[in-house]
Amino acid sequence: MEYTDIRVEVQDSIATVTLNRPDKLNAYTTRMGDELTHAYESLGKRDDVRVILMTGAGRGFCAGADIGGVFQKGIDQREQGGQAEAARGGAIAHPRSGLQYAIHNCPKPTLAVINGVAVGIGLTLTLIQDIRIMAQEASLGAIFAKMGLIPELGSTFMLPRLIGLSKALELVYTARMVKAQEAQELGLVNRVVPAEGLMAAARQMAAQMASLPPLALAVAKRALQQGAENDFDAAVQTETFGLDYLFKTHDHREAVAAFLEKREPQFRGK
Repeated sequence: MEYTDIRVEVQDSIATVTLNRPDKLNAYTTRMGDELTHAYESLGKRDDVRVILMTGAGRGFCAGADIGGVFQKGIDQREQGGQAEAARGGAIAHPRSGLQYAIHNCPKPTLAVINGVAVGIGLTLTLIQDIRIMAQEASLGAIFAKMGLIPELGSTFMLPRLIGLSKALELVYTARMVKAQEAQELGLVNRVVPAEGLMAAARQMAAQMASLPPLALAVAKRALQQGAENDFDAAVQTETFGLDYLFKTHDHREAVAAFLEKREPQFRGK
C-alpha cells in the first residue's frame, strides 16, 4: 500500500510511524486510518521490526478528526445507511477488525511519542498504544462532547483502566485540555520529557525493548492484557500456557546459554 497521510521508517529494528499532515496538525482522515491499519498489521509480521513508535510530523501529534472530511463523510454514510439499519431492527455490530484492533493486537511493543497537541481521536490513538511518552510542551484533550460524540477506538475501555472511572468521566464530561504534568500525574502517560529530547528518550526505551527476546515480549503483552481484564485464575492459566510455549523457544535457550557463557545473547525471535 502506498502511504500519503503517514510515513513509515525502519532503523535498528525500530519502526517509526509518523502521522504526516503537518499543515493540518496531522488531523485524522479516513485514508490515514486505512494506512495506519495496514502499517501496524504489516509491521507486526516483520521479523526485522521489534518495536513500533508513533509520532506526528511538525508541531502537533494529531489535532483530532478532519472535520471537513471524516465527519461529513460519516454523516453522509449514516444517512444513506439509515434505511438498511432500520430493516435490521436498528442493531449495530462492529466487526473485530480495523485500526483499534490492528494496534491493540499488534504483537510488537507500541509506543506513542506525543510531540504536540493530541485531542479527540488524536488522544485515543495514544491510549491504545502500550506506552506513552509526552513532550513537556504538549497537551491532551478528550474533546468528543464538544462535537456531540463519545470517545472511540476502544478508548472507553482503555481510559478508565488507565486513570480510573471517576477521572475518565471528568475528562469526558468537561472536554478540557490536560497539560503534560497533569497527564503524567493522572497516569495518562508514562513519561514526560523536554521536547528537544523526546524522540531520543523514546528511541532509547525502544532500543531496550528491541534488545530482548521478541517472542517473550509478545507473549507477555498478551498475558498482561488478559490479566488486566480477567480474574486471578485466568491470569495464572495464561501464564502457564505462555511459559510452556516460551521454554521451548530458541531465544530462551540462547538466553540461558549466553548467561552461562558470560556473553551477549543473540535473539532470533524463534
